[in-house]
Amino acid sequence: MLFKELRGNFPVAIAMPFVPAGGAGGGTFVVPNNFLITAASLVWGAAVTGAATNFFTASFFNRGPGGAGTVQFGTAIAYSNGINAAKATPVAITLSSTATDLQAAAGDVLTAEITTSGTGLIAPGGTLMLTGRWR
Repeated sequence: MLFKELRGNFPVAIAMPFVPAGGAGGGTFVVPNNFLITAASLVWGAAVTGAATNFFTASFFNRGPGGAGTVQFGTAIAYSNGINAAKATPVAITLSSTATDLQAAAGDVLTAEITTSGTGLIAPGGTLMLTGRWR
């Protein structure tokens, strides 16, 4: 059976390891077959309390087959002042409104990336959950 013969939505999990304050990191998934992203959510392993100056941003990209692409399939979330997340509670990711941004080709590298502002904020680690269809 070929991937494109599978019907319905399938989950894909991208692990995001703990990132210390001031650090950077994230997780990756190499797409084995053409994939259409239909939903995304982020689940943190601990509560996140945003901070005004020193915070982190979670961003979501399709880096293409060479890892250098810049297509953002989901809107970044900056955990700055007033932006918080509860432990083990899914945070919905707003997907790009550009249809082609949601179409990953076989071999593309999907990433969930953590960057910091100021001296940063600890990113507790978690999972980016993608839902999509093989195409």
